[in-house]
Amino acid sequence: MNRRLILATAITCLSLSLSAVAQVKTKNNIWKTEYISTLELGLHALKAKRYDKALDKLTESAKMGNKEGQFYLAQMYFQGWGTPVNYEEGWLWLSVAMEQKTAEWNRSYRQIKNSLPEDYIEALEPYVDEYMSLYGADAQDLRCEKRAAIGSNIKEIICEKRYY
Repeated sequence: MNRRLILATAITCLSLSLSAVAQVKTKNNIWKTEYISTLELGLHALKAKRYDKALDKLTESAKMGNKEGQFYLAQMYFQGWGTPVNYEEGWLWLSVAMEQKTAEWNRSYRQIKNSLPEDYIEALEPYVDEYMSLYGADAQDLRCEKRAAIGSNIKEIICEKRYY
């Protein structure tokens, strides 16, 4: 009798904890697993040079506010991977992604910014603002905070989706 009670209690606790984890969503009603797997599928497809799938998944991830998805989508547009080269679209996504700042991304951003004409960048500012209002950290309920990597004094700004 005691064993059955303990087993029933353990099963109930386990099922409640699993259901709580499975039901974690964002403010926009996106499942945590969907948010994470969309980016992973996009990056996997990009690495495998399946650019059509990578473009689809990274666009979806970028529109969910994922900074990494936005950064790699911008690279696809700049490089012409699976899409015609499109500096405008690349600049828009890169500008939104730069709310998250890492040393690697800063180098890439500066290099691209220095290669584009200043008037071109200025002309795109209203569109950058529009993308920011749709896909930026505030619009997509991301928390961005300064952190230093383990064993480093260099601080980076990392943005993460909030889950409720």
